[in-house]
Amino acid sequence: MYKVFISLVFLLLPFVHLNAQVSISVQEPPPGIVQKTQLWNLSLINSGNNTINVTIGITIVDINDNQPLLTAFSRSISVAKGVKLIRIADVSPIDYTYVSAGFNRLADAFLPVGNYRVCYAAYTIEKETEEVLAENCISIEVQPLSPPQLTMPQDSASLQNPYPQFSWLPPAPLTLFSDLNYELLVTEVRSDQTAGAAIQENIPIYNARRLNTVANNYPSSWKSLDTGKVYAWRIIAKNGENFAAQSDVWTFRITKEKQDKLTPARNAYIELKGNNPNISTGVIPDNILGIKYYSYDKSHETLIRFLNGRGETVKEIKKMIDYGNNFLVFRLDNAFAKETTYFIEITDLQTTIHRASFRMSN
Repeated sequence: MYKVFISLVFLLLPFVHLNAQVSISVQEPPPGIVQKTQLWNLSLINSGNNTINVTIGITIVDINDNQPLLTAFSRSISVAKGVKLIRIADVSPIDYTYVSAGFNRLADAFLPVGNYRVCYAAYTIEKETEEVLAENCISIEVQPLSPPQLTMPQDSASLQNPYPQFSWLPPAPLTLFSDLNYELLVTEVRSDQTAGAAIQENIPIYNARRLNTVANNYPSSWKSLDTGKVYAWRIIAKNGENFAAQSDVWTFRITKEKQDKLTPARNAYIELKGNNPNISTGVIPDNILGIKYYSYDKSHETLIRFLNGRGETVKEIKKMIDYGNNFLVFRLDNAFAKETTYFIEITDLQTTIHRASFRMSN
């Protein structure tokens, strides 16, 4: 009957006539990590002359959606005239009811990250009549000790890869989260902006949500990031759909790929041709491969594939291809063996494959 009554009390508190003899003063925990035991740090003030028996009820409500998350009821305690300081030992054993999975018994030591309203009611039974003696509500904010920490790309880094990988460290402690997930924001920084202002004001060029890992790649299917521009990024940690913490804002820029000053032996370039099964194999005396490729397409980025004799991919390299003649030079690493025939392929925008074969001599 107590539980039903207390539930009704919290719904009807503005309409209940409270007995002025007893009042509740709650010691509000500071923002940060909050233990469930701290909820029971309060005082009962009995302004009457008689000692009364009181039971304390607590209901925790999510401020965002006003949904109840937990209810708790203490044992009956005696309150004499004056002020009675209450700690958890004074009211144990306590009957907890966990309405939300985030407030389960496995996480009994701490409240999950979030913003809550905690409502208290003190009531007694006199001649089989339940009477609400006092009520009070407070707001509490549970925050992690440390927010997510960005790791890669490093702050103010210059990257050659226009499809960067992002990584970070999780907030701590992890036990405060029942459904930890991340949102990754990447936006361009204009010349008249700070990184923080860009994250707040600009439309993100990349926004990944509900990430469950601490790393994410900028999608290779998206338009590559531009050279010469500055980009800002931030990680937001959430508990379910609720904001929990956010990282600092870091920046990076994309620089042009360093051009190796490579020249093929005798300045000889092997020409890529269209689908032709009778192509000849070019022999190169070292590990420097020069390729000539004529493109009829507008400038675009393409994937150049190196294959072995069985048609298996040995290596893939992204390159910008311009309209007209393209002279491409590659340094072949230890993935390529000497006296072995390999193929190099470029697929144009009409899906025509252009290829050549080569091998390194001893």
